[in-house]
Amino acid sequence: MLTIGNFLPLKVISLPTLFSDATGINSVKGKFLSSNTFNITVPTNPVAPTTATFILNFNYYIYETFDISPNMKKILLISLLLLCKIAFSQVTESFSDGDFSQDPTWKGNVNDFQVNAQKQLQSKGQRLSSQTIALSTTNRLSLNASWEFLVQLNFNPTSTNFVRIYLIADKEDLKGSLNGYYVQVGETGATDGFHLYRQSGTSTSRIITGPQKKRSKAGNVYAKVKVTRDASGKWELFTDIAGGNNFNMEGSVTDATFRASVFAGIFCKYSTASRCNQYFFDDFIIKDLIPDTTPPILKSISVINSKTLEVTFSEPLDSNTAISTANYVLSNSYGNPYKVTSTTQKNVYRLTFLKEFESGLYNLNLNNIRDIKGNVIAANSSMEFTYIKTYAIKYGDIVINEIFANPGGSATLLQKEYVEIWNTTNEYILTQGWKYADQTSTFTFPVDTIKPNQYIILTAKADEALFKPYGKTIGLATWPSLNNDKDILTLSDNSGKIIDKVAYSDMWYKDEVKRRGGFSLELIDPKNICTGIQNWIGSSDVSGGTPGKQNAAYKNQLSAEVLKLINAIIIDSVTVQVEFSKVVDSLSAVDVSNYSINNGSGNPKSITIHPDYTTVTLHFLTNLFRGVENRLTITNVTDCAGKVISAAANTANLFMAKKIERNDILVSEVLFNPKPGGVDFVEVFNHTNQPLDLKDLQIANVDSNGVISNVKSVSNKNVLINPNTYWVLSTNMANVKLNYFVQNPDNFVQLGSIPAYNNDKGSVILLSNHLIIDRLDYDAKTHHPLIQNNDGVSLERVSFDVATNEPGNFKSAAATVGFATPTYKNSQELGGDENYVRLLSKIFSPDGDSFEDLVTLEYQVSSNASLATVNIYTDKGRLVKKLLKNQTIGTNGILTWDGLNDNGQKAAIGIYIMLFDVFDLKGNTKRYKNTCVLAGKLN
Repeated sequence: MLTIGNFLPLKVISLPTLFSDATGINSVKGKFLSSNTFNITVPTNPVAPTTATFILNFNYYIYETFDISPNMKKILLISLLLLCKIAFSQVTESFSDGDFSQDPTWKGNVNDFQVNAQKQLQSKGQRLSSQTIALSTTNRLSLNASWEFLVQLNFNPTSTNFVRIYLIADKEDLKGSLNGYYVQVGETGATDGFHLYRQSGTSTSRIITGPQKKRSKAGNVYAKVKVTRDASGKWELFTDIAGGNNFNMEGSVTDATFRASVFAGIFCKYSTASRCNQYFFDDFIIKDLIPDTTPPILKSISVINSKTLEVTFSEPLDSNTAISTANYVLSNSYGNPYKVTSTTQKNVYRLTFLKEFESGLYNLNLNNIRDIKGNVIAANSSMEFTYIKTYAIKYGDIVINEIFANPGGSATLLQKEYVEIWNTTNEYILTQGWKYADQTSTFTFPVDTIKPNQYIILTAKADEALFKPYGKTIGLATWPSLNNDKDILTLSDNSGKIIDKVAYSDMWYKDEVKRRGGFSLELIDPKNICTGIQNWIGSSDVSGGTPGKQNAAYKNQLSAEVLKLINAIIIDSVTVQVEFSKVVDSLSAVDVSNYSINNGSGNPKSITIHPDYTTVTLHFLTNLFRGVENRLTITNVTDCAGKVISAAANTANLFMAKKIERNDILVSEVLFNPKPGGVDFVEVFNHTNQPLDLKDLQIANVDSNGVISNVKSVSNKNVLINPNTYWVLSTNMANVKLNYFVQNPDNFVQLGSIPAYNNDKGSVILLSNHLIIDRLDYDAKTHHPLIQNNDGVSLERVSFDVATNEPGNFKSAAATVGFATPTYKNSQELGGDENYVRLLSKIFSPDGDSFEDLVTLEYQVSSNASLATVNIYTDKGRLVKKLLKNQTIGTNGILTWDGLNDNGQKAAIGIYIMLFDVFDLKGNTKRYKNTCVLAGKLN
């Protein structure tokens, strides 16, 4: 007895030829193996009985062992053969049922075709001078597949009277733009080739060229065609021009441009009216070369709204089983959905339940769902998901986070416009009915959910696939194109409430290179109270942007760093510039009541904020007091996180020096003839008892007519020179420090350029507001006549109490100080009234123990005594060491002896006489004698 269970169409895995010789077969025995397979034993020789065993996948349940009598074998054979016809995703069409409207269904120009008496599909187009007719049927096989068909043309085909048989197509209408492959028959001449073509849109390319074949009847084409394609995309084209199965290969090629299919069909084009009914087709077979036995898998569940789930499977499904509500069971007493609907994606379905979800954990259980090949999902497949109730959205919960308005120039970032939005909350947010718009067009969101902290990329529909690797992407059919220079973008919910709005400008890049293209604009921090240019900047990511992930510019302003006042400088008597430690909120930063200066200056009348939003300029009505210390206090200014400026760092002392008067700042030293590779410098001296501001000082020279020219400002910012200090002005302070000893390395002002000072003579002029403060008219002849090379020797001022150009008031810097004294007291500067040469200690022991290793000689002499010779003798009168020989010296200084003789050897322990002879150019001399003891350890 044979018992049949519920109809469950499943793909036939293997179907060997049954009953190839049915003679003498008396019975076929079958045994139940599982719910949908059984074993058949067939006697193939009644004289010497042998059996053949087959395991078949049936389309119904078999419940028990059965016997099949000879009278039933034909019934079984017919049933088995019918199994081939219902295999999923395969096409078998012989038109033997006299119909092409079902099993399978053909669509297109159905009125222009018929099934004739010979059970062939035949064209019956209109008798027009030119017409194209086509039919298509569903076909999803594209790899590891074969196609077979019979084609007959009762005319001599030409390039305008031909046929295409589409193997793969992504559109149902084969007469329009599509992506796919087809075999074409038809070209001018008595012979024809069978060729394989690829079609991209409306462009076609021949990829296999079959050889020309002479037809048995010149006016007739009759051929059986077979095409195969493997998993790598390798095509092979075969024909039998006699219409049988003795196939010959026409050619092969590997082409994997299109790897998916939706349709197959026929395309008939004629330009001769009599050809309208001369196209014949039969025996279409499209089948798998390698069967698919992998069952579908539930990949994901998305909550669309409070009653709807979206389930995504690993592959397209058989719609009948996928939309059956009985195949889904939701936990928490929800049970079966009341409706299951398909989507445009064959592997995605939506389940709608009668009651709304409550927040919590759910489990969805699935059974009896099949893919299009008939494979059943694993029993009791399930997946958990969490549902959170609808959240009451607030402004700024979802922000416009990144804008790529100007593609071009980046090597790695996709050069397509996009806008990124970001859910800054920990809530699931429904966006159905939301609107994204610019000033000219609007996009309305479909049913969707944005997850907590999720980034969503919005782009043109045509570019959607390009951005999907970066994260969730929504392609907009009507894309609001972004202006390069500026635009206004708005995001609003389904009630019309604005959730975020950005009026961007290309000035927000804050970088001329990025402004020209190839970089996105990134939001710095959605929590900032600062907006606009303060909170946006060009992306610093190496690719040019960060679609689908955290912005490269993201900085959490809610940090532990406290806003501080780091600098305040006086621009002029009524203007003060203030610099903060971080970006400030512009509203609080321009509030005049938040700033105050004592001594009667009060609040500023106005404030200007700088483009970097870390600097402001205060403008006062009342002049700041000069020569006294003013105090600036700042209150209630906040950073972009709303934190108030630190009370421990909100004040600054402002000192505005008194105006520089004549002789307040004097020329102290000038190097006008530097060494090769050196630079000029001018040293100035504050000859007052209070600080002065070098910002108020200018330096100049005179032209050939003696007119003051080349006036240069010393500094564009405040630089205080304290009383009785020396400062150096030069274009290269590093060079000066390299060539000379510098006692006060901070006492420098480096100028972009200084007036040229000639090597022979010239004038150094100091000015303040066009008033001549001091003037030195120098001449190289002023140098000491015994100095053979003046290169690198400065002229130093002897006295600040006599006129600058008083004869003898500038002399060559002493050799003993290296020929210049930048930033410290001049070697030729006058000392006290007393002249002396004396030892600081009379005993020294040069034994390397760092205690009294040197003997030190201190001197102060008359300014006229500019040369010196210093020799050291033993107590017996033998010369041991020449410390100086006719060298220029300063008016005061020190000399040391390390105990070595002129041969570099250590002198013997004993008493030594130091003779210090000073003289001037008039021959006036004076000798100073000192005695010291070179001591040592006794063995």
